[in-house]
Amino acid sequence: VFIEGAKDGLHTCVDILPFIIGIFIAIEALTSSGAMDFIEAAAAPVFDLLGIPEELISLIFLRPVSGSGSLVVAQKIMEGAGPDSFIGRSASVMVGSCETIFYVLALYFGVTSVKKMRHALPAGLIGYIVGVFASVYICKFI
Repeated sequence: VFIEGAKDGLHTCVDILPFIIGIFIAIEALTSSGAMDFIEAAAAPVFDLLGIPEELISLIFLRPVSGSGSLVVAQKIMEGAGPDSFIGRSASVMVGSCETIFYVLALYFGVTSVKKMRHALPAGLIGYIVGVFASVYICKFI
């Protein structure tokens, strides 16, 4: 039974691999091309009106796509602002409480060959947006 389970696990890894590679290539293309810097500069005034620090913009945009990529961004935030700062605490709470929506949807729906996501994407986005605002505003009060 163990050997059969291990064989199935290897087949699952092979099935998942193209989706993971595609996500990593897309993230690298966004950051290397300068598109992420452009998006951050364009979104900064809106986030400023909402009371969200500019340093968190790249984390907010990257977290739904990649957990490991967002951990690197969070590490840079901690190194720059410090872990005990408002920005550092907000980044920590955001990484801990917000899901990698597009990664999960691409991985699970891609592997299971489900074509209709129905309510999964809107529910995930609403939950993510609430998590972002909650992490920033709760850290303001603490």
